[in-house]
Amino acid sequence: MARKFASLKDINDAKDLWKISVKIKEKWTNNKDGKQSIELLVVDDKGDDISIFIPNEVITNSEQVNDLTVNNTYTMQNFQVSKNDDLYKASHHVYKLRFNGGTIVKDVNVHKIGDPVTNIKPFSEIANLDFHEDLLYDVIGLVDQVGYSQPNPGNRKVQVNLILRDLGNTPIACTLWENYALKFFSVQNEAKGDPIIVFMKYAKIKKEGKWPLTISNTWSTTKLFINEEVPEIVEFKKSLLAGIENGTVDRFAETPTQMMSQSYGSSQYTPQQTFMNNAELITLKKLVQLPQETKCVTIVNTIKIKPTKNGWYYMTCFRCPKQCFGAAPPFICGDGHETEAEILRYKLDVEVGDGDVKATFVFWDRECEQLIGKSATVLHAQMLQDGIMDPLDYPEDIDLMTVKKLAVKVKWQPKWKTGSVIQINQGDEFINEISAMFSPGDPTDTDADVADGDDIVIPTFSLSASDEIDPDILGMKTPSKRSGNDLMSTSQNYELEEILGAKASSTKMVKVGGKASGKKGLKVPKKE
Repeated sequence: MARKFASLKDINDAKDLWKISVKIKEKWTNNKDGKQSIELLVVDDKGDDISIFIPNEVITNSEQVNDLTVNNTYTMQNFQVSKNDDLYKASHHVYKLRFNGGTIVKDVNVHKIGDPVTNIKPFSEIANLDFHEDLLYDVIGLVDQVGYSQPNPGNRKVQVNLILRDLGNTPIACTLWENYALKFFSVQNEAKGDPIIVFMKYAKIKKEGKWPLTISNTWSTTKLFINEEVPEIVEFKKSLLAGIENGTVDRFAETPTQMMSQSYGSSQYTPQQTFMNNAELITLKKLVQLPQETKCVTIVNTIKIKPTKNGWYYMTCFRCPKQCFGAAPPFICGDGHETEAEILRYKLDVEVGDGDVKATFVFWDRECEQLIGKSATVLHAQMLQDGIMDPLDYPEDIDLMTVKKLAVKVKWQPKWKTGSVIQINQGDEFINEISAMFSPGDPTDTDADVADGDDIVIPTFSLSASDEIDPDILGMKTPSKRSGNDLMSTSQNYELEEILGAKASSTKMVKVGGKASGKKGLKVPKKE
């Protein structure tokens, strides 16, 4: 079943496989230490917005990411979702999105989404401290007074201090810095006594302290319009003149300024003993701190699926365990074997947790099939019936792997900060018996809500190490027949090209010309 579109207001970090239809409201291009990144503010048909960050790793592996255009609509799918912890937030949404190698962008200008409505912050609410200093607001006002001005670059920053007054006659101090102040001085010189109206999008507000309560621009997120023919200023002018005529607005001054077994037969060992054979029983918290590759048994909750650039399945060879490639049969593996029929296998990166500790585990075909309830071949056929062929388009059925409490045998690979799942068991009695084997000093905390726990004790990696691997070197074996709650797959060794996920830069600059390098990566259709 194809994934349904979600409303932006419903997005949270319980999963990453969100599918949204949006219009780009704003676009900022950042440049830090010679690395370019992009930040978008997108809005849906209900008027809700959210911030999206596109890191340099995605830009440099995409030929057309810079073609994302303000006012165009798109289908976007698969992100890294995190708390919106930007210093200054253009979107007031609790969460923000981040593109990765598994993100899909398509359907240019297919969706009908109206122009976003500007939400002007009344000065009376600002005066009553009804705002948050980490949020950015849209404000508009008439320049009532011009105070200290520093128009010349030099030892002091260029600035101008103003008093703005809105249609409610409430005065608020405003300081414009650097290029924003220079723009003001230019308009002021041409105003010739006419009223000066300042409209700021994404302005910051600082409470009174050493200086008075003040509206100001950010370094470069803020957009400033002064006496321009934009709808907000045009409407403000009309209301201003009407207010002056009926006496509700004071007359203006003369020169004002302005972001996650196999069947054991008749073994003499208990299932738990067999499960733990050649493995160390350990909590997730200690597991993620292991300095060497180790086979471990632990108890975790599955939290969410993490999209990768290879999608939710791969095609394997009929004669060997290597991956096959090709758009039509015969499909060829790395050893040159030909396979006439598609043999599809699951491979999913899953964020797992135990209390506040989180990690990424790679789940292979049989574990995924047990948890989902159908094979990759069957699910792929259902997606084809819906007209979907892209492995980056994750079916909703895959969400069945989340919010599960599991006993997991896993090979921890510290070099990649990732676990490769060998075997799982989801039986409650089995899990309880495994849990009882932990020493009193090493309790697990998986009875907690899997979506809870914002405080992460052990550093987690939001993008799996397998996100950048060549599946041809995985050495995967064809799964044996599964039985009951126990499934087994061989652990995998693989090479990592790069771990993505540098924290977004907060330095926004004007869009830089030129296209990113022409490598494979995020595919963005050309603008229609």
